[in-house]
Amino acid sequence: MKMGTSADVVEKRAYGSPGLLIFLVLLVFTVALIIFSFPAGLYAVYSGKLSSANFTSSTLIRPYFWIGPAALFAPFVVSSGVAFAVLIAIYVAFLIYSLRQQVGALTAVSKSLREGFSGLFSSPFLVVIIAIGFLNFTATLIDGVVSATGTPIGGVTGDPLELLVGFAYSPLVEELGFRVVLIGLVALILSLSRPWKTALSALWRPSKAIEGLAVGSGASIIIWVATGFSAVTFGACHIVCGGGAWDIGKLPEAAYGGLVLGYLYVKHGFHVAVLAHWGVDFFGTVYAFFGQAAYGIPWNSGTTEYAGQYLVDIDMLFLFGLASFLVVAYLGIRKFMRRRSGASPTDINLPAEGVET
Repeated sequence: MKMGTSADVVEKRAYGSPGLLIFLVLLVFTVALIIFSFPAGLYAVYSGKLSSANFTSSTLIRPYFWIGPAALFAPFVVSSGVAFAVLIAIYVAFLIYSLRQQVGALTAVSKSLREGFSGLFSSPFLVVIIAIGFLNFTATLIDGVVSATGTPIGGVTGDPLELLVGFAYSPLVEELGFRVVLIGLVALILSLSRPWKTALSALWRPSKAIEGLAVGSGASIIIWVATGFSAVTFGACHIVCGGGAWDIGKLPEAAYGGLVLGYLYVKHGFHVAVLAHWGVDFFGTVYAFFGQAAYGIPWNSGTTEYAGQYLVDIDMLFLFGLASFLVVAYLGIRKFMRRRSGASPTDINLPAEGVET
């Protein structure tokens, strides 16, 4: 009797893996929720039913940017509705860009059916979606643990329209201020001896600065120290720069989030970090604001919740979010064990070093 090769066995096992197929179904469902979040947000902003009388889509606001923990205000004003539309266009463009990078989503799915879960991480777009689930689940878990200790976390309050515009605004400006300024500029300086295109691309993806260098090199250590510093600064700024919205209990989750976003920025690029951050701030709440604008259900209601927001919460906490955490943990443990045994870990490397930006 002819025996199949080990590759055949792996392929058959992958195609027949119920866990992988269930994960793919949850992934498609999450992508659908993400796609519909854009028109939901636009409706909430422009319907005229979300805001109180003192803040509307025509209200002028002054954009600001973070330079580390320092806020820098722009010398011009723009209406909140225009600002929101521009931000939506940027996030859609980032998603399309991640789809058009070297490995497409469908190619990565096909690869995963042959090789298992690790194949999904060859697509920057799928990295974004999985990162959104992973970060939402783990951040919520940390907040839950902190709340269980009785430590106050705090929360944002104010005009619903102003809050929604802020949730759309913060991912871009905070990633610029805390990741590009505190990590990217370090990578740029470390790359000054390289061709200028490589040096500039290190601002977009800092791992460019250490490509070809040995693991544990001085440059690598400097970049990861900068990443840790960025995370701590990001966490602390939620307490001291947030206008009193957050209490000390927010620090662990915010610093952890900064660390994950810093890792995504270094390894995968600015657009991946921004979209993962967007997936927590905007995607995590936009259906609640839509529910208030369309059906009068308070966005922060503790007793009733709009069905769309309920689906997002269930998906991020008990379905795709939990599944993403388990997949990342599983691949991380496999990689660690392979390194300990001296085997090549290339089959489970998370993608981005080989993805040109």
